[in-house]
Amino acid sequence: MIKAVSLDLWETLIKDGLEKDSERERDALRTEFIVKTLNLDQPYTQKILSFFDELVTAFKNPSEENGWSLLPETQIDYLINKLGVEVKKEDFDKILKFYTECILDYPPSFTEEDVSHTLAKLKKKYKTALISNTGRTPGKSLLKLLNKLKIKKYFDFFAFSDELLMRKPDPRIFEVVCSKLNVSPEETVHIGDSYNMDFLGAKSAGLNTILYVPGTEKPQGTPYIRTLKEIEEVIEKEYAD
Repeated sequence: MIKAVSLDLWETLIKDGLEKDSERERDALRTEFIVKTLNLDQPYTQKILSFFDELVTAFKNPSEENGWSLLPETQIDYLINKLGVEVKKEDFDKILKFYTECILDYPPSFTEEDVSHTLAKLKKKYKTALISNTGRTPGKSLLKLLNKLKIKKYFDFFAFSDELLMRKPDPRIFEVVCSKLNVSPEETVHIGDSYNMDFLGAKSAGLNTILYVPGTEKPQGTPYIRTLKEIEEVIEKEYAD
């Protein structure tokens, strides 16, 4: 019997647009803030933007050598060393605050209009958790965002990679969630858009899985859903006793 549902965050519940609310736009704002705060010359702008490209690659390839990308603090440290500049603590703190909370002023949008309604229905029937690899924005800032989007209340537990110091597809992050919700992996379904991070990651921890594949893209695994509204139906069909 399924007792709990965990969900991925990015590209499953929320997503960036292609214009002013995209992460690339936020990175441009972060770059501008860093250059201004540290009073750097214009050539540093491209170096900082290149760092963000490197950061994205590191996020996509979790490894020990990319461990510097796990926390925003270490990301900024890495950038400062790369730039070869001296930074006072008060300036570091200013940069860190803007870097991690920029998303609150330039928020993403829901993947589907009725995300809130779907989560409310799930919460009535199951224990719920959110599992998210974090990047520039840590868990504490994401909680503020979720509260701003009015969906924080629909979750019993939040598993953020910067707080647990582990990232999907590491099976341990899914095991932590099951432990916190007091359910077994067999009693839990995880839903996410990434075949490697969510589908295979959750499977490796013994959870049941549903792949979120919106649009017409060919799914890499089954069972899958095209819309979040199908979650309960697929759980009943695939995982009912």
